Amino acid sequence: MNKKGIYKRMLALAVVPILIFGIALTIFCYIRFKETLYNTTKTNMADMAHYIIITYDKTYPGDYSLVPNSSGTYDVYKGDENITYDYSIVDAYARETDTEVSYLYMDVRVHTTFKTETGKRYSGISANEETSAMVIGNGAEAFYKNVPILGKEYLVYYAPIRNSDHSVVGMVEVAKRTTDIKKKVMLAVWPMLLLAIPGMALVAFFSYGYTKGVTNTLKKIQDFLGRIAAGNLSAEMPPECIRRTDELGDITKSSIQMAKSIRASVETDPLTGLNNRRYVHSAVARIAARSEMTGVPFSVAICDIDFFKKVNDTYGHNAGDEVLKAVASQLKKAMIGNGFAARWGGEEFVLIFDRSNVEDSVKILEGLADNIRAMIVYTEGYEIKITMTMGVSPGTSGDVEAIVESADAKLYYGKEHGRNQIVAEIPEEDKE
Repeated sequence: MNKKGIYKRMLALAVVPILIFGIALTIFCYIRFKETLYNTTKTNMADMAHYIIITYDKTYPGDYSLVPNSSGTYDVYKGDENITYDYSIVDAYARETDTEVSYLYMDVRVHTTFKTETGKRYSGISANEETSAMVIGNGAEAFYKNVPILGKEYLVYYAPIRNSDHSVVGMVEVAKRTTDIKKKVMLAVWPMLLLAIPGMALVAFFSYGYTKGVTNTLKKIQDFLGRIAAGNLSAEMPPECIRRTDELGDITKSSIQMAKSIRASVETDPLTGLNNRRYVHSAVARIAARSEMTGVPFSVAICDIDFFKKVNDTYGHNAGDEVLKAVASQLKKAMIGNGFAARWGGEEFVLIFDRSNVEDSVKILEGLADNIRAMIVYTEGYEIKITMTMGVSPGTSGDVEAIVESADAKLYYGKEHGRNQIVAEIPEEDKE
């Protein structure tokens, strides 16, 4: 009886602490993953809000103003254009990013993708006083969690809209369902939870030494998950954990798969399957560091689909999405063995040539441009042909924005001088 009692106590001593540790680890990972995803989502929503403001400015040059109409109310103008009933910009961004988007003149929604149960747009509704005071009154950006809108909870980001005199005349609202974030967290944590509990229960049947080994392995997994949860998406699982063939090996594989899922969700563009802007920043920093150590050059090209707005306006946004996916496929093929392609935003793409100077990169771009010209996109009964303008610059540092800005200047030059071309150098007489 005593021996059996000691066995039970030893079993309890072996199992209970590890079970508690596993539960605590799961809770810790849940909280940290949730925090990381919230912060990443906030950053992405902020970027999106800024892109929307830029899109309005590029599409409709000029300041915002209210102009009386014949019905006794007011229309919103941007420059000389009445934009009151043009929902194309907010609809396009909402469709491509699975978010809800609103444009507010002062504190009233003018353009919005929010709709009531009857399908009516949620226009003409004012933002709350706290938000208006923060964004319009103080000119500050704001981020809120668990905001109830039409009976659902959202993460909401607000960015002020300014006229040329810097006065705040409204705000952009980007909203994402809170349940979407919670689902991602649960999908990431659930496999580990299912495997961790039975895996740790088996530890009771092994010796103290093996128990210690298991504890050490779990600690390494925890460290790996902690780095992932803290935002270090390039963290690697220790090889000794990967080599295990027991239940902890399964947990390791699930953790690695979970990390890959998180990495894919925050570093991949959902429409094209290419890497996104966040990935470019981290990858170029690594490539630049390697280039500085080895002397191997790298270069960066930014590519833009010519007259893409005309494609959307003529054939519809669904056709535009198909064009983006077809272009992404060509870019991905062209970059095999040469680097990688990423979607920078809208119809702009970035190509990172990780072992090529500008001259060699131009040769690759010429073949890519020919393939793009020869490509026909068949969609919804249409045959769509496109061209692209490209600007390419040498990689000189890990400052992604500076390199892209240089390539973008060449892209802009190409756009201003006929499009459908590759610009590696702006003529001296055209430089400012």
